[in-house]
Parts: sequence; C-alpha cells; structure tokens
Amino acid sequence: MSRRRLSFLLVILGLLLPLRTFATMVVAPEFNSLVSQADYVVRAVVVSVNSEWRTAGQNQHIITKVALDVKQVIKGTPPQPLVLELLGGTVDGVTLHVEGAPTFNVGEENILFVHGNGRQFIPLVALEHGQFPVQRDAKTGKDYVLRSNGMPLYSEGDVSLPMTQLSDYKTKNPSAQPLTTEGFIGKIRSAGPATRLPPQN
Repeated sequence: MSRRRLSFLLVILGLLLPLRTFATMVVAPEFNSLVSQADYVVRAVVVSVNSEWRTAGQNQHIITKVALDVKQVIKGTPPQPLVLELLGGTVDGVTLHVEGAPTFNVGEENILFVHGNGRQFIPLVALEHGQFPVQRDAKTGKDYVLRSNGMPLYSEGDVSLPMTQLSDYKTKNPSAQPLTTEGFIGKIRSAGPATRLPPQN
C-alpha cells in the first residue's frame, strides 16, 4: 500500500470516529498548593457554554468558551468579563473529550481556581481538582461545597484526594457537616504558602 493511500485511509478513519479523547494524568494538589497556584479564585455562575472549531496552523481542534458571572472575587484580580477557554467540546457531531476536564452547565455555580486562562488547555489548577460546585440545601437554605465528582467537601484536606477516592472524614467525625461556601472561602483566604519539599542531594 502506498504512503499516500495509507495517509488517506487514516484521514477517513479519523472522520469516522466522532469521539476523540485527549488523555491526561493529573495529581491532586494539596490545599495550600491549590490556592497558591491559582492566578485568581472566583465564585461564579455559568452564563453560557459554547463550543467552536479553532485553527492553529494546519491543525484544527475544538475549544469551549465558558462565560461566567462573577459573584465574588476570593483571590487575585480576574478580568471582566471572565470567559474561560477549554480544550474540548462538541461541534457538528464531532466530540473532543479531555479526560479529567471539568464540565460546565448554564446556571450552575462554582468556586473556581483559575490558572493560565488562554494559555493552558484547561485553565483550572489540576483540571477538575480546581472546580468546586456550590449546592444549596433546600431545608437549611445554606450553600455547601462539593468536589467536581459531586461528593461533599467536609475538609479542605480532602482536595488532595484522587477523584476516585471517597473521603473518610465523615466516618471519623460522624457529626461533621459539609463545608459551607463561606467556610471554604474563609479557608482559601487564610491559606498559607504551599509546602516546599527539601532539596534532594
């Protein structure tokens, strides 16, 4: 088979695969590192989510623009308006999926640790580890913080757990309640510098 024919078949095969996956491997950061790596941290509501093709030289890829209504600036100085650009999305039936990337839906509220927007392929610290959805308790009217996997956040120390590992904080502390949004924001603002490992010999 000629090289030209092989290249043509590879192109056709790519067109026949509507779902493309971009694999990543991310280590969950410690809480202080999560805070210190963020350019800014905001509490924001998703206004719109729009995907489009982006051309870079001879290559094309899909990006998604997430427009946010910033309700509270927790750290740093975010631009206004704030629109996150993420690699991935769906356009004309073609999906580019980035494993470990956060998802955004219009109307949802999140606390976001933003880093490298416009420069990083996913502009959150440690991808999904930099997104914390806010959920309101219908009975108490209080807002609580979740991890991006939908599990309640009981302690800021739990941010360093892999998304596949459940926290045992509630088991060890049966009376514990999930962190309220204001409680989590307070811990972010009072966070110290990230722990630095001693130099190796």
